[in-house]
Amino acid sequence: MRKFLTGVVVTLVAFAVGALLVVNLGWYPIGADNPPSSLERMMANRAVDAYVGRHAPTGDNPIQPTVANLTAGAQDYQQHCALCHGGNAQHPSPMRDHFNPPVPPIAAHIPGDPDANLFWVTKHGIRMTGMPAWGGILSDNQIWTIIAFIKHANQLPPEVQAAWNDAATSSATAPLVAPSATAPSAADQKKLTPEQRELRQAEEEVRQHGPQPKPHTPPKRK
Repeated sequence: MRKFLTGVVVTLVAFAVGALLVVNLGWYPIGADNPPSSLERMMANRAVDAYVGRHAPTGDNPIQPTVANLTAGAQDYQQHCALCHGGNAQHPSPMRDHFNPPVPPIAAHIPGDPDANLFWVTKHGIRMTGMPAWGGILSDNQIWTIIAFIKHANQLPPEVQAAWNDAATSSATAPLVAPSATAPSAADQKKLTPEQRELRQAEEEVRQHGPQPKPHTPPKRK
């Protein structure tokens, strides 16, 4: 029994030392163009599914799939999400395969996750994947509306489809910083970090006054 326990301890120590060497000697590939290992993919997917399932809000999507709500969701989706997640099946994102893991084309291939799980992921993001936390930028109502649109993207009424196409056309020439349809709530504002508040203030100044030119710095005399 003692030999067995000793063998287990030695194996764990060797594994820990090996892991430290891989990490500290720069042997573990961290580039976004390096595919993850099967073990990393399995553990990451399980961790995301378990955590989101535990912390997602309960209940159904409070936004009804009316023409007005789906149109608003289409416009917000196109403005905030389409660059990475793409539009419909005919308009995939050029960025999709440049993320690691690849960005799912959620409008062309509608996810089967519950609306509440998609809401949590959209609001809080998934770290180290490129998926940002939209809480404090989009209101809860906007996020729910985008989720309602995504879940109905394959069966949109003609007027909603037309509005989505118009939004896709206009977004090609829209400024990088655009105003949100609905301002975040006071509760969302309180959750912002000082850096996020500073970024929001800078975005608001750009919306109101346009990009500011860089100050001229005279060349240093030799």
